[in-house]
Amino acid sequence: MKYSLQFRQQLRDGSRDPGDQAILRRKYYSGQTPFKQTVFCKTGSRADCALRPPGLAASKEKSNIMPLPTTREIALFLDETLEVRTYADSATNGLQVESPQLSVSKIGFAVDSGLTIIQRAAALGCDMLVVHHGILWGSCEPITGPFGRKINLCMIGGLSLYASHLPLDGHLEYGNGAQIGKKLGLQNIEGFANFGGRTIGVQGTLPEQISIDVLAERIAALCSNDSKPLVLPFGARSISTVAIVTGSGSSTLGECASLGIDVLISGEPKQEVYHRAKELECSAIFAGHYATETFGVRALERVLAEQFRVETEWIDEPTGI
Repeated sequence: MKYSLQFRQQLRDGSRDPGDQAILRRKYYSGQTPFKQTVFCKTGSRADCALRPPGLAASKEKSNIMPLPTTREIALFLDETLEVRTYADSATNGLQVESPQLSVSKIGFAVDSGLTIIQRAAALGCDMLVVHHGILWGSCEPITGPFGRKINLCMIGGLSLYASHLPLDGHLEYGNGAQIGKKLGLQNIEGFANFGGRTIGVQGTLPEQISIDVLAERIAALCSNDSKPLVLPFGARSISTVAIVTGSGSSTLGECASLGIDVLISGEPKQEVYHRAKELECSAIFAGHYATETFGVRALERVLAEQFRVETEWIDEPTGI
């Protein structure tokens, strides 16, 4: 098979990495690269079907198949559902990279947006990647090195990138904390840990009192953690009230203690949290940053699959942190 002139130029000028080029070649052969194609539509006239995979426009014209959703439609749905504009965040929440591929038939989901994850999403034929930790934080860094490769692979591989950081921590239905709370059976779930006018965690009550060791075992099983969570058992022996701030939430321990909540569940601890918990006589469980933040994106995976009838792919790359 021969590559189109435009695709050869993209390979030559866009990505010099052999691994990235191999991914793009596979997408080209499977008709997933967003390079310009000229096809005959139902009317018999020539139609310029730019920015769509080869054959897509023609196949739509010949059938009554429901049109695929666009990147913008999915991004707008997520923006409104998660209320991303109402959060004060160091991250850029929303559509971070919009590729030339307009339509979306397959979406990848991951916690992070490392280069290996973007490569896997492209190799799996995803048109969009939804993550918790995106690539844009604060001011934009120079588009060079691995950062430049990520953006380049997204653009020429037809992969748009959507990220939701604090909004996916604090959402009371699809958020990381809310999802963990529901799986633990918490009752009366409400927001916890105010940050910039929005809460970024949840609090609730267990249906019955349990020991902190039993709660830690449930958390470990829920997070599919091979290693045991770090437990700081400095508060009440029997646990009934729980606060959850996933990821790096140890700084909320003071608020947890002031509200009389028995235990804080979070991901990774800071060094000072040990003595802080001891002094405040408040217990804490740390089950891993990555492990506690898979729940939000998995919830979005279910929602988008149902809402837009697209194929989904969970891309799991645990960090052990």
